Amino acid sequence: MQCAGCGAELAAGAASCAACGRAVGVGQKAEAETVKLAKETGAAAEKVGKGLWSGAKSLGASAKKEFKRSDDEKKDS
Repeated sequence: MQCAGCGAELAAGAASCAACGRAVGVGQKAEAETVKLAKETGAAAEKVGKGLWSGAKSLGASAKKEFKRSDDEKKDS
């Protein structure tokens, strides 16, 4: 998180900026927590998305084989 006054990096849980002395507001703390949660949520969503995609690909491959077998059986009839 950065100081709203001078842009210096703030230590975790800091009540004021070590560079300029400006008090860290509640809004800044909430913003930092929101950004942290968004990054964590995004990482989790990416993992889920990759898992869903790989599952969909394997289902798609199975469905292709089944349709081809069905088409071959129709041709033989």
